[in-house]
Amino acid sequence: MSGITQGHSLPESDFAFLRYQAAQGHDDSTEVRVKQDAFWSYCGPLLRTDSSLPTNFDDFSTATFTGSVLPRLLPFLSFINTYLSDCGMDNYMLTVRAIRPNTEFDQPRWHTDELFFADLKNRRLPGANLGLTSYFEKNQTLDNASSGTNWKICTTLLGPSTIFIPHKHQASAREVQKLAQNAASTQHECLSIRCVGCATAATAVREELAVKLAQFGVEQAFPGECAFFQVGRDSGAVHSEPSMSSDLRGRIFINVVPGTEEELKALMGKWGMQYPRQWWVGNRMNLAK
Repeated sequence: MSGITQGHSLPESDFAFLRYQAAQGHDDSTEVRVKQDAFWSYCGPLLRTDSSLPTNFDDFSTATFTGSVLPRLLPFLSFINTYLSDCGMDNYMLTVRAIRPNTEFDQPRWHTDELFFADLKNRRLPGANLGLTSYFEKNQTLDNASSGTNWKICTTLLGPSTIFIPHKHQASAREVQKLAQNAASTQHECLSIRCVGCATAATAVREELAVKLAQFGVEQAFPGECAFFQVGRDSGAVHSEPSMSSDLRGRIFINVVPGTEEELKALMGKWGMQYPRQWWVGNRMNLAK
């Protein structure tokens, strides 16, 4: 995995669960619920945990949760900051996503995450045109040749953790995914990230993988653990959002994409945003420099 230059090295497997808080220190009894679907994103240098978070995080938190999430969030941020600093990295894009109970993922959405920084020289956003044959073929080359950060980190502060296909079945799951994506992709006019043709292909792939990968079982991080995993179609960890219909409190999920300052500036530029930047979106859009 790229980007590791100093005291730490990331696990060599597809994914690994690393503990950032002692099991007895992870208090899940504090009453916190999700009031609305919303997310808060920050892109910039590592956030300091010995001072206040950006002001608009307080606005986001008040509007989204019934109580403070800081006792759950700060131990994770402290761990990640130390870990990434020891790896020689000092910038990331971090997203805190709040989701109310829903049935959307009662059927898994098995996938590997796209490489964020492999194609920054053109205007294509990560995740766009995924049902287009030409993009599918091109992305195989990018996947093998990418020199950007090819891993990310996630954790869940509330609710069920992300599910992963077990290690011994990851290679088989990627091959099944590749065949399904190739079969579903078509050559069509793709004008935006919300392309109907690509959405149709994604639905077909999701339904096929839900059936074919069910035999492999799942693995999940425990409370107080985070998942480090590879991305990209060639070697990324096959994973899915968990079912969120049973936990009435909702789910609080954190996604961390490490990168260099240059990579993240370029990514923000594609979205028409300055760097560094923090913003949140709920019932209304909220932006802050």
